[in-house]
Amino acid sequence: MYLLAELAAFAGVVMAIGIGWTIVVFLATGLVGAVLLRVNGVKAMRAYREAILERKPPGQAVVTGVLGVSGAILLLLPGIVTDVVGLLCVLPGTRSLLRPLVTRFLEKQMDSPTMTRFFGPRVVRTQEQAQPPPDRGFTTEDVIEGEVVDDNTRARTREDDDTTTRSRHDSGPKPLS
Repeated sequence: MYLLAELAAFAGVVMAIGIGWTIVVFLATGLVGAVLLRVNGVKAMRAYREAILERKPPGQAVVTGVLGVSGAILLLLPGIVTDVVGLLCVLPGTRSLLRPLVTRFLEKQMDSPTMTRFFGPRVVRTQEQAQPPPDRGFTTEDVIEGEVVDDNTRARTREDDDTTTRSRHDSGPKPLS
């Protein structure tokens, strides 16, 4: 499919401007791609390093760098379709349109903690929904009364209460009847 698209685009450009100018366009985009690969590569590494040194999430710097370097590589490759896609990745206006798409793709590929480290805290927008019924929360029936016991003193337990009560009311074991 891709090869057919490249062949069709090549034939269209040859018919429009001729074979000589088509070869010049291929050579020119290859040269521009080589220069941009170096420039965008250095810029991407610098932006990543600055983000790390400033203790900021490097995600946006990395996505911008990857788009720039990918675009430069696509310009290096021969082909009309690859040149068009490469230009879309390299030009600042279209790169800013592609950045959210790449970020969304990465969100689907990475788990949440990785995305947070990479891009920082995420803003989640929820749709308006009907209010759920209020939680009944805690009532006085849910409270369990107790006392804090210090390590040096021993708290009175329920068993202590039972033996105290039994010794007060009973004089001894009851006979079997």
